[in-house]
Parts: sequence; C-alpha cells; structure tokens
Amino acid sequence: MWTLTPQNPGTQERVEYPFPHRFGYEKAFFTEAAARTVALRSRHAFLPLIGELSMRFWYLSVFSSTPIDWREKVCQRARVHPQWLADLEASVAGDMGTPRLGGIIDFTVPADTRFPLDEVTLPRTFDWLLGQIIARGMPIPLYIQWGPLETTFHKIGATGTSFTIPVFVPRSLQKLGFLPEPSEIAYLQRIPGSVVFSRWEVRRGTQPFEPTYHSLRDAEPYDPSKAPITTHATSTIETSAPFPPVEPGSGQRTGETMTEFFSRREKENVHRASRETPEQLQRRQQKEANAARGGAPGKKGARVYVWEKSNGHFIRMAGGRQRYDDIWEEYGPQQRRYDGFRDEWDVCEAFGSPAEQDDGDEHDSQDGFGAPFTQEEDDGDDVPSQLLPERPEPLEEGEITVPNDQPASGDDHDNLEFDRIAISFREAVYMRYGCTVGKKEIQVPQDLPIPAQEIAKKFLGNQNLSVEKPEYLQNFCAFLGYLKASKHLPDIPPSLLDFHQSEQDLYCDWVVRVRRQTLNGKLCYVIQETGREGLYVLVESATTALEVVRQGWGPSISHVVEKLLARNIKFLFCCQYKEITNTELRHTRKMYSGLGFRPHNYVPSQRDYQSYVAVRDQFLRTPRGRAAKLCGGIVGRLACTVVSDEEVQRGPTDSVLTEGVCLWDGVSQWAYWDDELTDKEIDLICGVYHISTGQTDSTALSGQQTTARSWWPRPSAMANSGLNVGWWTPMCEQWFQRRLASLEAPQPANLVTHGAWKHNLKLERRCPPLAEAAERVAAQILETMRP
Repeated sequence: MWTLTPQNPGTQERVEYPFPHRFGYEKAFFTEAAARTVALRSRHAFLPLIGELSMRFWYLSVFSSTPIDWREKVCQRARVHPQWLADLEASVAGDMGTPRLGGIIDFTVPADTRFPLDEVTLPRTFDWLLGQIIARGMPIPLYIQWGPLETTFHKIGATGTSFTIPVFVPRSLQKLGFLPEPSEIAYLQRIPGSVVFSRWEVRRGTQPFEPTYHSLRDAEPYDPSKAPITTHATSTIETSAPFPPVEPGSGQRTGETMTEFFSRREKENVHRASRETPEQLQRRQQKEANAARGGAPGKKGARVYVWEKSNGHFIRMAGGRQRYDDIWEEYGPQQRRYDGFRDEWDVCEAFGSPAEQDDGDEHDSQDGFGAPFTQEEDDGDDVPSQLLPERPEPLEEGEITVPNDQPASGDDHDNLEFDRIAISFREAVYMRYGCTVGKKEIQVPQDLPIPAQEIAKKFLGNQNLSVEKPEYLQNFCAFLGYLKASKHLPDIPPSLLDFHQSEQDLYCDWVVRVRRQTLNGKLCYVIQETGREGLYVLVESATTALEVVRQGWGPSISHVVEKLLARNIKFLFCCQYKEITNTELRHTRKMYSGLGFRPHNYVPSQRDYQSYVAVRDQFLRTPRGRAAKLCGGIVGRLACTVVSDEEVQRGPTDSVLTEGVCLWDGVSQWAYWDDELTDKEIDLICGVYHISTGQTDSTALSGQQTTARSWWPRPSAMANSGLNVGWWTPMCEQWFQRRLASLEAPQPANLVTHGAWKHNLKLERRCPPLAEAAERVAAQILETMRP
C-alpha cells in the first residue's frame, strides 16, 4: 500500500513496525500482572501500523488521482487472498466510523521567536492532512490552541470589532475559514477558568465537500450551574484515560461505563416488564429458572458477554460460544449475572469473588517471564470468528483459512419446513385471499381472463398441491380472474369474496387491533394487542394483515410474531420512542459492500464459499442477526438456522436508536423504532462480491469498473420474481435446496450477477400480477373496514 499511494503524505521513508510476537505474548507467565504487561506491549506494537494502514486506506479510496487497481496489486505483491484484504479493510483499520484518538494542536509553539512557526517550518504534509481531517468530517476530535486571549487577540479601531491573530495560521484553515471571530472571542472571555474552549460542528452543504463550520455557543451555551463538580476519583486511570472503542453489537454504547450500562438496562427492563404479555412472562421466568441452575449455556442457549478492562475502562465483549464452558470455570457464580429479558449473561471479575481459588496462587510473587508455553488447540470462537490467521502466511490462489468451529457446508439448512397457510386447499384460499370457493362451480363471463389451474397452484406456492374437489380449483381460478379485472370491490361476485358475506370472520370481533397508518410517506398496517400498548407489528402487505385477522392469530402480539416467523414473512416488531429521527451522524468511508473487491476473471473455489458461510454466520450470531430474520424472504431464510425466534420476540435491541429505522407519521410525538439491516449487511448475507470487469472507470471506488456477483440473490431480485407470493412457499424451499446443493458441490456453482438473478428467478411471470391484484383488493377492504 505504501508504494501504491500517489504522492505519499508524511515521511517518505518506510517505517518498519515490530510485530507483537517480538514482545513475548506466545510465552506463559506465573502471574496475571506479568501476562497483562506483555499482552499490552504486544497489542500496542500494532497500533502505529494500524494507524498507518488506516491513513493509506482512506487516502487511496478518496484521493487517487489516477485509476489504480491498488487492491489487486496489494494481493499480488503480498501474496494474500482477496478475502484477507477485504477483512482487513472492514476492520478498525479501514472503518472510518470508529472514533479515533484526538489531540491538541498548539500553534503558539515554539515559543522561541528565533524559530517562528511559519510556512517553512510547518511541514507541508501536516498542513494538508489537518485540512483534510477537518474538511471531510473525520471522527478525530481536535483541539486547536490559539494562545492566551488577552495577548493573542488585539482589538483595532474605535469599534473594537477587528482583531489580529499574531500566531501563524496554516493555509488549510485559512481556506476553510476555520478561525475564531469577534463574537466567538467575546463568548470565550465570559467563561471562567484558565482553560476555556468552544465546541464546533460541521454542517454539510448542498454540494459534496462543501461544509460549513458552526460554533455551538448559541445552541449549547456555557451554563455555570451545569459545570462539573470536581471530585476525588478512586482511580486515576478510570477517569483520565481515553475511553476505548466498544465492541460493535455488544449493546454497550460509546463512552458508556459499566455502571451506566447496567443502570440503563435496569430502567429498560422495568419498561419491558410493564408491557409483557402472560406468555412472554412465563417464557422469561422459565429461562430465569433454567439459568439459576448454574450451567453454561449450550449451542442454542443464551449469549455470554465478558467485561474486560481496556485502558482502565470495562468493555463488554462477546465471550464466544465455543468458550462458554471455559468461561464458567474461570468465573464463579457470584461473578455471573443473567438478564432474562434478553437471554444474556454478563460475567466480570468485579461482580464478586470466585467460588474457588486457583491452584497456582502461591506463584503470584514470581514474574515468570519466558516460561515455556503449551496449550491445547483452540476450537475457535463464534463472535468474532477467527477467519484469518494472526500472522498471515502467503496463500496460494483460491486458498483461505476457515475457522474450525464453523460448518463447512449448509447442512443445517436441510429439510427445513415452514408452516403452510392451512391444511386444506379450501381453507388456504380463504385464509390468505378471502376466497370462498363454495360448493358448486360458478358461471363466469366468456371475456373474463381466467388463469390456468397450474398457475393457480403456483400462486399458492405449491404446484403439486392436492385439491379436495375439482370445483374448488375452478372457482379459485375464476376468483383470480375477477381480482385482475376488477377495479372496485363490487366488481367481484359476492359468492367468491368474504367481504360481501356478513357471516364471515371479517365481521366478527377481531382478535387483534389492525389500523392503517402512513409512516415515512408509505402506507403500513399496524397490528397490536387489543387494549394494550407496548410492542407493535408493522407489515407493508394488506394481504398479510387480513390473513392475521382471518387466521385468528393472537390475542397476544407474540403469537402473531410466532406465526409470521413460521411463514418467513417480512415484518417489523417495533417499540415506540419519543425520539423522532436518528440524530447520531456516523461518518463512513466509501468501501465495497458484502465480501469486498475481487480482481478481473476471479473464479471462486469451494474454500471461498466456505469462508463466505463462516463470515455470514458470524455476523448473524451478533445482535444484528435479529434484523435479518425480520427481513423474511431469502435473507430471513439464510438467517433462520442461526437466529432463534426468541431473538425476535425480545423486541428491538439496545442499539435501535442509533442503528435502527425510525417510522413516523409526521404528526405524533411518538415514532416506531426497530432494527433494520443496512445495504452493506444485506450484501454480506447474500454473499456479494464486486468483481472487476477489466475496464477503467475514474468515478468508481477502485478506479475500475466492477460488477456485483453473488452466491444468493439480493432481496430486490427475489421480490420481483415469480417465487414471491408473499411468504416462503414450498416452491421457494425447493428452489433454495437446489441452489444450496449446487453451492456445496466440490466445484461450487458460478456467482450470478444481479441482472441474471432477475432473469433466472422469473420462473412463472403470471404470478406477480396476481399477487398485485390480491394486494390491491385487500387494501380496499382494509380502507373500507378500517378507514
């Protein structure tokens, strides 16, 4: 990356960084203090290298003046697999959303006037880099020291509105206008104390990289009554050391201490308990009773998080399912806490004393540096998965290291059955579409376009479906013809549609409450327990909303969720919050989604497919996996063997207000919030690669034209296919199993482009128009009955 960077910023000499093994982390020590010291030295050895890599990633992706295929060249020169580089780019080294350590820039030094700070003494690259950090909103907190107020800024003239800055101001800050002005100086002079500062924010303009800088002195003025009270801290490290980044998906918020975390959780649990249904309460109490037995969670059991100190602060980290037994041996009962609302364990040495003391405590007085170290081979971890070796050796083309605990194939996906609409054909067409087929064949006009019987069966998701009586299928075909031809509900014969029949379920008391609501400019259907607030199910399909009513799902909202999951239907399971919009702005560097970039003529092997499965399932085991199961369709199908229904039933995760979706009607004081996947996460689940076409493109991310190819189709391709009739049908599962078998072959099936997926999945083109007609009629019914 060094040699590929045009006009290298910073020093022109390459710096050799020591690798962690030089500091002895591979050895064993008699005391924990000695082991921690070596571990910290080893970890710190990588920090300068990670910082250098981070700058190179950012520079190459943003400032490449010529289209260079730097990713492909890095893989060739370093002899690493493209997935290795893609994982490195997706790590903290390339993730520009991870907060960086900031600092103070003092333009008043050196104080010796014989060597003033000017354009000569200030490195050109520093001037350039400082301006780019500020202009592009990088997550690096900076404090600029301009000097003492009484000596640095001198008023000139009678009005006192002009002043000079005697210190040197870099050109980059002059161009940006990132300088204090009279009102800012007056504001700072009103703040007591020897050191004062003012917070600024960056506001983006209408054009790219056209930021405006705005002081927060008016929005957040200094208030003496809110000034922090100086206290004597029990630990200097705890209060003064910078707070390290939290582990993504752990539930701990940025800068949140362990005490604050559990305090917040306790308040949230009180709120959750107030809206629990009897079924949810019973399930939680059963889980708490099981947890009280003290055994380590199993493969499908609760998650375990370990609180470990980093830079003086406790950080919540996933324990790794393969290590649960070891964690239970290391931490005693008093050092473990169970949360039944989320089915999670928290373990920490600070919670209490272990039940048993280690046998080796008598050696605590010895340092034991350099003792031989032997251990059994680690079985691996599930979160985070060790996809790549710690010291990557040169790999042959197509080779990739896969963690031992991850399945090499998708055997867990075999023989998976989803619920059918109903047992009989007659019940199925009624429950889903409100079609009452009657006892006799009805007469239809000759000019009415009636679909063939095979099409009607495919529309129900099973072309091998058995029908009790021939006239049932004939009447259903007529019903479908009327759906397509009708513009209004009266156009459909009363004998075929339950809406026209007062004795049907639509005119009985509905088990749950269903209402229409426009959220974010789109019509949705909100389902909730009758007479009870709390959790809400949101569906976009009127057909699905009416099926909930006809099926009698409920009265608890958890029963509705259970049935939707059993059919792999897309929905949201929301909470209401007063926060209306997602106010946290997360800076992200442009990077390839999914599994990253691949060179021209890239042909994946079975090991590539296995590594994709490992990375995908690793992600699905995080709390973000809940959002995947809510997606339904192909994403929900890939998630169903990894993510349990219990994960969904618990409701939105702790990070919903920062990583979720906000649905608002534009008027209310409350909004609906739920977890939602990003496009990059969806591409990861579907196994999307961005493969070079061999053509240059100066506007592209890598300077090359790329095409997206994937192991599985994206949701948009499935939504427009003949397989999509609103739920995961037997035909969907048959197609899924055929594709899965081809991927698990010794030489897996080829990657497919998005356009090819759309073409290959058309299957039966006449089904989607029927689904659109059924949706239109269902929407008219709900508009009439629930205006």
